[in-house]
Amino acid sequence: MSRSRLALSVGVLLLLASCLSPCLPLLQVAGTSLPYQDPTPEMLQQHAANVAAAERRLAVCVLVAAALALLGLAALVLAYVWRRRRPTMSA
Repeated sequence: MSRSRLALSVGVLLLLASCLSPCLPLLQVAGTSLPYQDPTPEMLQQHAANVAAAERRLAVCVLVAAALALLGLAALVLAYVWRRRRPTMSA
C-alpha cells in the first residue's frame, strides 16, 4: 500500500471517528436532561448534577472529536501532496 493511499485511509477513518464519537454523549445528555414529573428538592439537585456531568462529558468528547477531525484533514492533505508531487529530475 502506498503512502498516499495509507494517509487517505487514515484520514477518512479519523474523520469518521470524529463524526461518530460525540453521538453517545449527546444521547446521554438528551436522556439525562428529561425532568422528573413530581421531583423532590433532593431529586432536583441530583438531576442538576447529573445533567452538568453529562454536559461536561459531551464537551470533552466534542474537543476530542475536533482534534480527530484536524488530524484527519491533515492526513488527507498529506495524501493529496504525496499524490500530486512531481518526481525530481536528477542530472
